[in-house]
Amino acid sequence: MNQVLYPALAAVAWIGLAVKIRDLRRGRNPSRVAVCGALALLGSTFTVSTPAVWGWLDRTTGVANLAALWAHLSVVAFSGTVQLLVLWWVNPPEAARRRARARLAFLLVTGAALVALFLAAGPTEPRATDFVATYAERPVFAAYLLVYLSAFALGMVDVVRLCWPYARVAGRSWLRRGLRTTAVGAGSGLVYAAVRVADVIGAQVGADIRRWEPVAPPAASLGALLVILGLTMPAWGPRLSEFRGWVRRRRQYRQLQPLWSDLHRLMPQIALEPPVAAPLSNLDRRLYRRVIELYDGSLALRPYLDEGAANRAGRIGTRLGLRADDLAAVMEAARLRGAVRAYAHGEPHASTTEDGGDEAGPARPDEGTDLAQEVARLVRVSRAYAGSPVVAAAVAGREALPAEETEVAM
Repeated sequence: MNQVLYPALAAVAWIGLAVKIRDLRRGRNPSRVAVCGALALLGSTFTVSTPAVWGWLDRTTGVANLAALWAHLSVVAFSGTVQLLVLWWVNPPEAARRRARARLAFLLVTGAALVALFLAAGPTEPRATDFVATYAERPVFAAYLLVYLSAFALGMVDVVRLCWPYARVAGRSWLRRGLRTTAVGAGSGLVYAAVRVADVIGAQVGADIRRWEPVAPPAASLGALLVILGLTMPAWGPRLSEFRGWVRRRRQYRQLQPLWSDLHRLMPQIALEPPVAAPLSNLDRRLYRRVIELYDGSLALRPYLDEGAANRAGRIGTRLGLRADDLAAVMEAARLRGAVRAYAHGEPHASTTEDGGDEAGPARPDEGTDLAQEVARLVRVSRAYAGSPVVAAAVAGREALPAEETEVAM
């Protein structure tokens, strides 16, 4: 497990660090520096904990299990760095500086204690995958592990205590998500600490602690991954939102194509710019222009609008229990589809049809309706125009759907 999880997490941490270093180039502040420090410490922890690197460090330095001390110091420093980061997130600068000094002093004392206890514990044999389980029964190593685990656990408790409540009042959505993700990751780290404390206690009473070993690496790995995601989320989250918005707008542009294509085929002059089947840029502008073009085409079809088809679609849709938005969409789609057919044949409809409906012009957005809402409405109309059996039946003059089409329409 260590041979797979730890190298993978080391790579994720170093990649996250590379991303955040780019932010430092735009300007340094304590939060950005703390994020970079935390990611570097995590990358260091999982790099030296990888069995191949652990063995290489032993051979190079001649000090068995030096990687253990390195990893544990990095973990303690990481927990302190995350504390400092969250302090800068949730406190005014002056209060953050004051509280940061106390935590830095605690980290220095803890680091010195770990080095002293590691040296006092005496020589060990290289143990890249089960160091804790092998030496937890030694009293000095037990003290070393308890100091390490206590410092780490206190840091994670502080992170949860700071992150979760502040997430409720954080202004930016991705900052809120990042804080919550960091808190959950810290909680997973506490599971790791609890397992390791159980290792130490179990070793002192003669229990077989190796059966708990499979729990610690996944808990530590999951916690580290979530913390990495949480710390970097405010940086990459908005870009993800932008990409999702771009994908949504591109899909909507394509979904408007069926209705727009028929109107453009009849009236090429409605096009404000040359058609693009799958645009990759300026989608907001292109969507806005497509909406205007659909309005222009609908306005030109005003004498041809088929209110009879719209009313039949309304009755069929009502019997099928369509929602209000979908019902309005099939009615407008039927009105326009009938109009396209009448326009092609040069047969305007009368103002009052045999169905008793009054002629209606193209639906216009209500005052205050934004582009996103109007695009969503037109997408429903275009989809109904292209593929709704209710629209097809209404335009054909039918008052009901064949049995095999009823389920599809619903």
